[in-house]
Amino acid sequence: MDTLEFWPALAETWKVTGDSLPESAQSVHHATNGARWRLIKSESRVRVLWLEADGYTPAVFKIYRVPSRLAWRTFGLASRANREFTVMMAAHRLGLAMVRPRYWLESRTLGCVEFSAIALDAVDGSNLEAWLSGGTGDPGQRRGAAEAAGRLLGRFHRAGLFAGTFSPRNLLLPGGDIDAMCVIDLPYARLHGHDNSENRHAMAEIGRALRLSNGQPAFDDSEREAFMLGYCAGDPDRARDLNTRLRLMSHKQWKRQRFLRRLANLLS
Repeated sequence: MDTLEFWPALAETWKVTGDSLPESAQSVHHATNGARWRLIKSESRVRVLWLEADGYTPAVFKIYRVPSRLAWRTFGLASRANREFTVMMAAHRLGLAMVRPRYWLESRTLGCVEFSAIALDAVDGSNLEAWLSGGTGDPGQRRGAAEAAGRLLGRFHRAGLFAGTFSPRNLLLPGGDIDAMCVIDLPYARLHGHDNSENRHAMAEIGRALRLSNGQPAFDDSEREAFMLGYCAGDPDRARDLNTRLRLMSHKQWKRQRFLRRLANLLS
């Protein structure tokens, strides 16, 4: 099937999808061109749509809004969607498991970004957080999922990619297949071009990957060990050392890392 391309007026699309917020996130709406869309996520600065049309491959369309009071900061700079697309394409060429980006758009006024958007391949499946929280899988499968998540994050860091939002909620299982696990959201990713698996940013990202969005641990002790083993590419000594270092990090250090990450995301 052909690729579904969506080239809207971003400001109008933002308004239409906001004015038509569905009672259920699964509600389907029909566009004037025959395409269908449903809202996946809606926040103050981002909106994510699932797009489909007969005879076309579905797509996910993510729109970013820049508040008018902050638009001046974007003058002459790449938009958020542009940066995300660039990093995702570079990572995709490195063979890292992630949803493939298709194209990006932006809307500017006097050189300042108002809206930007990125289109991604649509992949149907639940995320790892929902899979874990739903009690799916036996202990062996859960350890396998933990190891696969660690292995994926380790590959990212050794390739020089700092994802910024790596967490069970942002890991997709296409068709429920653990071996096909991929990353679906990289708005704050940075590609450094060198191994960053030992720096403080990597430690903070591992800490986030070990927790659910509600702050609870994503894995039990045996699953956590499997995660570390996957991250360290099967090196048990390094995995034990890394696990110990993470456990010894104080609550104050974790709070500082979270604060610095949120500050960097705000200024990005």
